[in-house]
Amino acid sequence: MLMGLLERAYYIFRPWTPARVLYHPAYFDVLSLLRNWDSDNDLLEKAINARLRFILSEAITHVPFYRDAIKLSVDEINKCDTPVELLNLFPFLEKETVMDQQDRFLSDRYRGKRIYYVTSGGSSGQGIGLWRSKHLADIEKAFFAWERERFGFSVERSRSLRIGANARRKANESPIWRLGKQLMLSPYHVNEQWREEILNRLNEYKPEFIDAYPSSLYELTKLLESDQLDFQPRAIFLASEPVLDYQLEKIYDKFRVPISINYGLTERTNLAFAEYDKGLKRGYRMNPLYGYAENRRVHGQFEIVGTSLWNDVMPLIRYCTADFGLLSEKGEIDEIDGRAQEFLVDKFGSRIPGLSIIIDEPTWDFVKYYQVTQSQPGVIKILLVPKRGSLTEEQRSYVLGNQQKRWGEFFDISVHEVENIPLTSAGKRRLVMTEIKSEKVAQSANLQITR
Repeated sequence: MLMGLLERAYYIFRPWTPARVLYHPAYFDVLSLLRNWDSDNDLLEKAINARLRFILSEAITHVPFYRDAIKLSVDEINKCDTPVELLNLFPFLEKETVMDQQDRFLSDRYRGKRIYYVTSGGSSGQGIGLWRSKHLADIEKAFFAWERERFGFSVERSRSLRIGANARRKANESPIWRLGKQLMLSPYHVNEQWREEILNRLNEYKPEFIDAYPSSLYELTKLLESDQLDFQPRAIFLASEPVLDYQLEKIYDKFRVPISINYGLTERTNLAFAEYDKGLKRGYRMNPLYGYAENRRVHGQFEIVGTSLWNDVMPLIRYCTADFGLLSEKGEIDEIDGRAQEFLVDKFGSRIPGLSIIIDEPTWDFVKYYQVTQSQPGVIKILLVPKRGSLTEEQRSYVLGNQQKRWGEFFDISVHEVENIPLTSAGKRRLVMTEIKSEKVAQSANLQITR
């Protein structure tokens, strides 16, 4: 309750608060670099080399995992003209290695300092926990501010529509509300029952930009297909999951504005943007100032590997993303494979993005893998693979209780312990596995189940 009130207060007063008060100085330094890099290649190269030297030096000096594993001195790093060549001395890093030795990846500089811990199950159902700091969060914001200001977006001044997990609401609550300059729309409520209210609020607020999960915005576009919108946004920002070509076409046909598509990770090792406009899609362009991107070949596929240039709290060097795409010499990828759009169909027939699933941090203390399965609308099973031994009744109740608080009005939920979660034919585990394949199933359920 208190955190919710503080968040609302922050967004209400943010437009009148000087940016210098809100952000760490590193935010402005990075934003300045980004604004100049296209016109000054020498500046960009010097900045990248300086950041890579810094991260490698910090890792071998202050991070136990690298200090023990890498036989390299800071002097050798500083004398190397092309520090990227030194990456070959570092092993490829898997998510499981990080999770098994989390404490050994935390820099000694930050132990006991004001940092915070976040976890994510991502699309694989295998959690990863990361330490972050305020200055790293602000650096992340600088990269997004720079990308979006190309379209005229301003965090302080622009009105936007947000459709994502942070906008979710309970089944009986109004799905759309204001949070500062953002109009928040719950991805759980994009259905016929709420169509009129959603349409009225959108036309009343007239958002200048839309920031959404691709699948949720596609569902909204279908819902409002025959309705007249009294506004036209200046641009659309899609993030967090892949977007399919037919979705891009329909979203563009409805709004007729440029669409920016983001590829990023909770691990903060890679960041790329693609763009769709007037029927043409420009491939993903990795941001070289954000992280060093490379490929490793795995079973004939080119896996994306990343090294953050900024994360000195918990450096991840040559981190294997389990996403695939062939990098060009210019750091561009036509398509990124390895992620899928995943949906659950609730009791009311609505398609809810799998990304809306939130896994509580303590769960990863006793769970190795986590998966949500569905074979009929409104019913989900949560499969848990214990880290060791068997789950206690308290652990099962913890997982079930927290998910019922979030989803209980939308789903009947049960928890099941299993020995393993099998890999897909692509060699990955999925967070969501469903036997409900088509949109017609959801539409049918919508006719049969009413509120």
